[in-house]
Amino acid sequence: MDNIKKSSILIVDDVASQRNILQHILSPLDITIIQASSGKDALGKVLNHDFAVILMDIEMPGMKGYEVVNLIHSNPRFKHIPIVMVTSNDNDSDALPKSYEAGAVDFVTKPVDDIILTKKVAQFITLDEHRRIAEDSTARLNILLNSVSEGILGIDLDGNITFANPKALELLAIDSENISAKLQDFLILHNQNTPETQDYKDSNCELIDLLTSSFHEASSLGKTNLKGSGNWQSLAGNIFHSNYSCDVTRELNGESNGEINGAVLTFKDTTQEKETEAKLLHLANFDYLTNIPNRAYFYDALNQSIIRVKRSNTTLAVMFLDIDHFKFINDQYGHDIGDLLLQNISQKLSHILREGDLISRMGGDEFAIILQDIPANINVLNVAQKILSSVSEPLELNSIKIEVSTSIGIAFYDPNSMNMDDLLKAADTAMYEAKSEGRNNFQFFAKEMQDKAEQSQRVQMLLSKAILNNELTVLYQPKISLLQKKMVGCEALIRWFPEEGDMLSPDVFIPIAEQTGQIIELGNWILNNVCQQISYWQTLPYFKGMVTAINVSVRQLGTSEFREKLVKAINKHGIKPEYVEIEVTETATFDDHKIFFSELEKIHALGVKISIDDFGTGHSSLDYLRKMPVDVIKIDRSFIKDIGKDVQDEELIRTILAISKTMSIQVIAEGVETVEQLTFLEENQVDDIQGYYFSEPIRAQAISDVLNNNDNLYKKQFELFENNKAIHVKSTQYCVVTPLTQAS
Repeated sequence: MDNIKKSSILIVDDVASQRNILQHILSPLDITIIQASSGKDALGKVLNHDFAVILMDIEMPGMKGYEVVNLIHSNPRFKHIPIVMVTSNDNDSDALPKSYEAGAVDFVTKPVDDIILTKKVAQFITLDEHRRIAEDSTARLNILLNSVSEGILGIDLDGNITFANPKALELLAIDSENISAKLQDFLILHNQNTPETQDYKDSNCELIDLLTSSFHEASSLGKTNLKGSGNWQSLAGNIFHSNYSCDVTRELNGESNGEINGAVLTFKDTTQEKETEAKLLHLANFDYLTNIPNRAYFYDALNQSIIRVKRSNTTLAVMFLDIDHFKFINDQYGHDIGDLLLQNISQKLSHILREGDLISRMGGDEFAIILQDIPANINVLNVAQKILSSVSEPLELNSIKIEVSTSIGIAFYDPNSMNMDDLLKAADTAMYEAKSEGRNNFQFFAKEMQDKAEQSQRVQMLLSKAILNNELTVLYQPKISLLQKKMVGCEALIRWFPEEGDMLSPDVFIPIAEQTGQIIELGNWILNNVCQQISYWQTLPYFKGMVTAINVSVRQLGTSEFREKLVKAINKHGIKPEYVEIEVTETATFDDHKIFFSELEKIHALGVKISIDDFGTGHSSLDYLRKMPVDVIKIDRSFIKDIGKDVQDEELIRTILAISKTMSIQVIAEGVETVEQLTFLEENQVDDIQGYYFSEPIRAQAISDVLNNNDNLYKKQFELFENNKAIHVKSTQYCVVTPLTQAS
């Protein structure tokens, strides 16, 4: 013992006074004390000294104490050095648990108790002295054997345990005074929580085979070692997962190839590692929010389902679901409510499906379902109806009442014409068809949908080029005053004349532009084009403040961007705001009412007029008049066409006119085509009309001519109207009904 050098300890702290206090406390010990002022400094000292123990400050600038511990113990050369953390009494961080995870063995708190610290360090010094003595003697081998973190067993040919180191005794709960057990007693052949198809090498099977044959196989095949893993059970009943290595031993008889007489088996408890691996696997395959399978898991499962269908000739269906107006819920109530809603819906869907089916969250508010091996008594339609009904049930989340719906697309797998991508695309196409049909419904995929989707993609690609190639033009539908008997305004209508083929109707490309977001670019083009045209018209002698209406999509009003573009266009072209009218459709749907109404208020405050198109067809007509800054309403053509045919529609028109006059709102009747319609509207004092009786949409130049020469384009139509009225009155007096010739 006298020949052994003094043990060395390392004190690591960024505060010199703290290091000196610890050194002073430990000065009675016969040791060498070395100080380090930082984590980096400590690492350098560890490389150049052999320490019995390290006292490590837990909180240091730069490298934290636990980070230093991790770096030291990551090197096998220094893994044996015990590290004691020094921490404050009021330290409530997670640094201490992290230090233990990194390999720290103990801790003391500031202010440090002299006696406790001295005794702790003295114990580590004693261990260090023993360790260094053992390096020069066979005792070192015993110390290593008894202090390793792995269990070591010696077994004979029958599996009887002949030796067990302390760690093995601890893990297996064996009495060190009476080792009388067989290795087979601790091996679990199959984990009850795993399927029979479990990996052969992860189920102790190979080791059991060796023990059963008394190592005959190892002897005959020359197999001298085995590595495997599996579940073990101690004598106390504790189950743990073990990774092990088994090496055969031979008799020492002077020959190089003595007979096998047993084996040495090294094993360790890897339960925590196995659990961590399982957690990582779960995170990789399951959605963190809803805890149902994620997109990656879904794709793997669907691929396996398709393989099974090809073998068994069963039926396979895929459903795609999207929560209607989910963005509005997030924006209105916050993402916490949105997350709760997704969790709730995922639970509902899971309860509806059979055990063999799969529900997955694909991302955001999108879900996908695999209905596999569908028997004849299971109707996919019924499943879809149950989902619609369940999702639409009102919810109360954090005292907030929420009502939602979902749109569902359904596709059946056809092994003769589909691969997995085709199936997914089909379900997705059907889902968007369900959305286009008004949401809160389901649609089965049909070939026509695919054709429609491909047409939509084609239109989408061509539309961007159309703007650049000047294939788009603006026509103007005149607004006619029955009182003044002339044009008093107009509505800008976009038309697309492709370089090849016939004109594409706005009914075709506008909905596609809405869906793809191209409506923003298209709307900006129309806005600048029309404002430029107004700029020219206002220079003509008979302009007299004529108002031009521009149709605006609800999607354009979802942010302040359109309003900013509008102000820029008005200023750029030098026109007055009151010459512009923004026209929105009453039946349009929007995610955020507040933003929509707020933007209209701000636009109206500029001096721009606001009109409602298709008035009377929506469910909230009067609500619009109450909440919106409305200057004009346009009675929908569906009411106009029933004049003379439907008394209720006529009464509704009178009601609208009465309300409008009370609120000083101008009324325009659209879609007017017959004398009878005109007569009714004139009698009920409608302000203005639009329709093919007087004019279809015309070129800007025709309106320019009117404003330049004060021509009345519709003088003949009014004369014809007056004549037809006279004939109609005369015929009525004689009770004779005469067909009227429509002018166009």
